[in-house]
Amino acid sequence: MPFRTVTAPEIFSSPAPMSPATLTGGATIVHISGQVPQDASGTTIGKGDVAAQTEKVIDNIEAIVVAQGGTLADVCKVTVFLTSRDDLPAVMEVRRKRFSEPFPAATALIVAGLANADWLVEIEAVAVLA
Repeated sequence: MPFRTVTAPEIFSSPAPMSPATLTGGATIVHISGQVPQDASGTTIGKGDVAAQTEKVIDNIEAIVVAQGGTLADVCKVTVFLTSRDDLPAVMEVRRKRFSEPFPAATALIVAGLANADWLVEIEAVAVLA
């Protein structure tokens, strides 16, 4: 894990599975485009189920990082796009289950929609490999 959590006493310590910021020292940075809940054939997984969709999205992120020789522990930043604020607790629970401390720095945005109306969540990520 080539990153560590950084913070400052002047900022709120969120209970969410996230670091306020991460400091990296690795030599290889993987910028992962927004991943959506699709399998390799393009089929949407978990229609109507944001937790199942989030699991698939993180599976896709993990597959990309593993293909480069890393693990989910190397993901130091995620940006989460959600179509409903009500889905945030379920997405945070999946993130809490799939990522471990130090958690990636994170931003969550509520958007009017994603490229496919069946998608409830999209996540882009940054991983730093040693």
